[in-house]
Amino acid sequence: MASSECRMRLQEYADIGEGILDDIPAVIRAARPKLLTLHIVGVPDDVKAWAAIDVATARLALSTAAALEHFSADNKDNSSGTGCVATFNTIGIDGNDEIIERTETQHAVTGTTEVTTTNLYKEVFHAYANSWGSDGAPAHNAEGKITIQKITDEDLIDIPITDNESNGAEFLVPDNHVCMLYGGHLSREATAADEGVLIRMIYQDAVDVLLAAGDAAINWIDFSAGLYCTYTEIPKGQMFEAGTWLTFWHSSMVNLGETYDLQLNFLIWKK
Repeated sequence: MASSECRMRLQEYADIGEGILDDIPAVIRAARPKLLTLHIVGVPDDVKAWAAIDVATARLALSTAAALEHFSADNKDNSSGTGCVATFNTIGIDGNDEIIERTETQHAVTGTTEVTTTNLYKEVFHAYANSWGSDGAPAHNAEGKITIQKITDEDLIDIPITDNESNGAEFLVPDNHVCMLYGGHLSREATAADEGVLIRMIYQDAVDVLLAAGDAAINWIDFSAGLYCTYTEIPKGQMFEAGTWLTFWHSSMVNLGETYDLQLNFLIWKK
């Protein structure tokens, strides 16, 4: 059975340093791009078929930013200082069409109590716990499933029980922004059968995502760590315009899934 987990992080321009950006034009550096990284570990199904990687429960899809709600299935995920998960970071888009990372705090006493965020979001992609009370050590995981919802109680993403990262590997290029694939790598386990792994990055622009499935253009880039090849370097330079959704899929190259490690880097900046 297919499995996957994504670690998503966002770094501000000041955090990444100009040194790693020497190979891009000065006009892009002047826009102070942010760096979005996805580190995915997964196993495709034991068949040659495509499956989505670490899918979010639902998309927020708001034109006007709004508050979210969050709560845990266990009271120990609270911010009292003696509980488990006290705070977590979200990665999404705010009301200024900026891709942002924000900290949300669990209820002060009872983790099962819903908390309404003061931060407003147009979209939310991923979350991960970033501080814990004394009960959280040393595992640093959620005691219960932590759910992030719309105000209307529709689930968006969640941090599973005994985990630290939420579901959600896809992301949206914000309005008035540009995104560039800034390289990465794909490696896999070499097994006796030596099967190989395929990764597909699907990108649909603002027009395509509005169309019926049969009418929408589906564009993709495939990466592979194939037979007798355990490592592939992913080149940088592919550009994506505002309003484009990027989703990720995996497949066994032949018919036996094997563990792979994928890292992708994206620079995102305002036009």
